[in-house]
Amino acid sequence: MTAPGPASASPVPMIPPEQGSALAEDAPELQHPVLRRQQTGQALGAGVRRGAVWAAGGKAAGQLIQFLGTIVTARLLTPEDYGKAAIILPLTAFAALFTTLGLGSAIIYNRRLTEKLLSTAFWVNAVAGVLLTGLIAALSIPIAELYDLPLLTPLLLLASLNFTLSLNIVHTALLERTLRFKQIAVLETVCSVVSIGTVVVTALAGAGPFALVLGPLSYTIVRTLLSWVVVRWFPRARPDRESLRELWAFTRGITGFNILIFWSRNADNLLLAGVASQADLGNYSRAYNLMKLPVGQVQVVMNRVLFPALSRLRDDRPRLGRAWLRALSLAGMATAPIAIGMAVAAPAMVEVLFGRRWLGMVVVLELLAVSALPQTLTATVGSVLRATGATSALFRLGLVTSVLSLVAMLIGLPWGTVGVATALTVKFYLETLIFARPCLRQTELTWRQLLRAMRGVWVSCLSLAAAGLLVRVLVSDMWPAWQVLLAQIAACVVAYVATLALVDRSALALAAGLVRRGLGRKRGKRRRASAEDGVDRD
Repeated sequence: MTAPGPASASPVPMIPPEQGSALAEDAPELQHPVLRRQQTGQALGAGVRRGAVWAAGGKAAGQLIQFLGTIVTARLLTPEDYGKAAIILPLTAFAALFTTLGLGSAIIYNRRLTEKLLSTAFWVNAVAGVLLTGLIAALSIPIAELYDLPLLTPLLLLASLNFTLSLNIVHTALLERTLRFKQIAVLETVCSVVSIGTVVVTALAGAGPFALVLGPLSYTIVRTLLSWVVVRWFPRARPDRESLRELWAFTRGITGFNILIFWSRNADNLLLAGVASQADLGNYSRAYNLMKLPVGQVQVVMNRVLFPALSRLRDDRPRLGRAWLRALSLAGMATAPIAIGMAVAAPAMVEVLFGRRWLGMVVVLELLAVSALPQTLTATVGSVLRATGATSALFRLGLVTSVLSLVAMLIGLPWGTVGVATALTVKFYLETLIFARPCLRQTELTWRQLLRAMRGVWVSCLSLAAAGLLVRVLVSDMWPAWQVLLAQIAACVVAYVATLALVDRSALALAAGLVRRGLGRKRGKRRRASAEDGVDRD
């Protein structure tokens, strides 16, 4: 599919027949400065490459800030503090799904935007936020009584404000639609600094678990304000019933999938809260969040860059399939070695970064980090199926994985956090086989092509794991933890790069090409600036 054309282009139905309707195409297309880049015919390949660099860089910066902040707060807060927050954060995050309802995806997917469509999406987001704030407030006391923790009531009341204040869905979607990931990266980096700063300052002030709630709240406030300043879009129309029906035709499958996937990922905290101590739950929550650092980076980058790009290729399935495989290869190279490295270096890493009182999370981290390898693939499934309009298949996948997750959690629950972590790891590997099938069908690829694209990363990760474990066995009892960690990092990097160069040199060439293009653009900008200023800056 080619990039969307100017406003004069003839309307084209947006959603495949299985969806039953299309988003509005009959009204005049919205004219807004943020859309000019797309309407003037931006080259897709160049936009995607730049977008991937900025999205990955922005997410990496945010994750680094979060990681450094976690190291600090882990020494200020206790596992019990994290355990209390681990109970309420899944509840508030689930409610947050109903404020978005997949509206951002609909805005990105639609070929032509109207003021009625955007305004309707905005008001749905706003009304849903107010209703959810009220709902969480009403349920705060019963939830606190259920877990016999009175402190949960004020924590839930504070966290519920996120829903009312999160009014940037339309603004972010407009930036993503036009591949303006530089602005998004800057926004998120600033917000991450504010959020982590809030957590650290309030933790130093003795706020305990409240610090872990105030951080996300400050992120929401700053993100909303900055998004409005950058995009400068304001709702100018009343909610429109026809636009609402058309939005729902696209978003219902996505919303259902998001809800099901959410519970498949977060029910573990709620179930463990009934059988594990707050300290054990805090250790489990900290380990799970560490595992999600590399996986979360892939999910965000794939959703932001891959989905808009593939949406433009949806009428050219062979090209779409090739783009997906390249994205998988790059995502695997960036994510899988970090996750497997976490698993083999967990004892030394936890002691060095978080202190000895967090050593209770080591076994859980080792298990969960191994599960990040298959999640590299499943993180891209939503982008492929949304881009091809197969949102009903997305919902069915969500239903299947939710059942698998619940069964796995219930099987592992009698053995506490270690049992749940083990069962979920097995589930993630089984899930890969289920998730890959509809993607292969939509992209007209074969299993052989998929395995060939991922072979180099997987084999290299086995080499990395062997090198890291060898160092751990040989020197962990003789050297201080920080020396063991440095030795493991060095051994893992050498083993991974050497194996990847032998097994899949084309993957390294692909990554090196992206880096060279990025550096080449920077040098070109410096030369142009030098020519304009009459100064040789090189």
